[in-house]
Amino acid sequence: MYLFIFCYYILVSLAHFCALPILFLLSFKPKYKHSLKRRFFIPEFLKETADIYWIHACSFGEIKALQPLVESLEKTLKDNEKILLTTTTQTGFALAKESYSKCIVHYLPFESFIPFWMWNLSLKMLVLFEAEFWFMPVFCAKKKGAKTFLINARISSFKKYQKGIFFYKRFFYYIDKVFCQKKEDKRNFEALGAKDVEVYGNLKLYIKPQVTQQYSAPNQKIWVIASTHQKDSVLEEVLILEALLKVLPKNLKSCPRILFVPRHLERIKGIQQALDAILKSHNLPNLVLASEVGIEKSLHSPFVLIDKMGVLNNLYALAELVILGGSFLKGIGGHNPVEPAFFKIKLISGPYIFHQRALFNCIQNYVLCDISQLGDVLLQVDCLYPSCIVKKIKIAKIIQALRGVNENS
Repeated sequence: MYLFIFCYYILVSLAHFCALPILFLLSFKPKYKHSLKRRFFIPEFLKETADIYWIHACSFGEIKALQPLVESLEKTLKDNEKILLTTTTQTGFALAKESYSKCIVHYLPFESFIPFWMWNLSLKMLVLFEAEFWFMPVFCAKKKGAKTFLINARISSFKKYQKGIFFYKRFFYYIDKVFCQKKEDKRNFEALGAKDVEVYGNLKLYIKPQVTQQYSAPNQKIWVIASTHQKDSVLEEVLILEALLKVLPKNLKSCPRILFVPRHLERIKGIQQALDAILKSHNLPNLVLASEVGIEKSLHSPFVLIDKMGVLNNLYALAELVILGGSFLKGIGGHNPVEPAFFKIKLISGPYIFHQRALFNCIQNYVLCDISQLGDVLLQVDCLYPSCIVKKIKIAKIIQALRGVNENS
């Protein structure tokens, strides 16, 4: 095992060194401006003498889903104990800073930095969220005598992971317990070498969506085009708008207000240009950018581009229909359908939802369709039933496991 660890560390260090020129160029993009610097160039080293309970999650949605765990664990902490929360994306980091004021929040350094970054930590527990299979943090945590957990765990494509079974068997050797989302995940994790696996469900079902600001609704219905992505040069926003224009009434007064709420706000200018070109070709008014007139005022415009994070729930509270993106292009995997289902909105998603199947299994009255079928589905929108949540989970088991680590340490 130690030969593998030595070779693994040398390989990731070489990969890190060779990738530095590319990482340097990427660091000028707004999306990576802060995260790459702290992950690959100048990590922030912790100067903490307290006992650390470390939780790592990738990005915005995962950080948001951690709320019940963090709040419950905070209640059990002693004076000399703190929670360290790490993430890899700038949106996740910003949300963690805003939402968890009592936690220490850092970007996760790349694995070549980890042994030095963790050198002086008094670590009691490490929790990895969903598919964050980072070997060096797990190995170093076990060397420090900490308990290690993988929670909300999922495997989207077992064939892909099976190709790396040599690595995963060594990774799971250092994981004490896995809480996975469904029975299929349990079988897959055990096949990859996980020792103690329990089916738990998806933690995101436990989160009650919050409306942070109430807007005055226009007289027209509101359709939200949520969490859309770009794959290579193809924009989901373009595909969906083209489908919409085939079915929307020509009279704009009776037309639903169409709100585009894309992922990755650094794409806003490109999205605006592409959609405005399509609207112009149909002699329709340009998009209204929400940041220029305010979200509430923008709701009265036919076509709106929302260029602000964290407002989806506020819009869901007003909407009749949501078209959930990240699902009409292969390779993205879909987005969380629980939030629109909580507000009992009519829900349409694309067919590529492999990351979210466990959550879709917990709701009913949704439609999955290919982009070529979207127009036909929209023609029948009045016949659709509102989506709703039909399964919920109990968080007690996972809280008990984490509290047990704290109380017994």
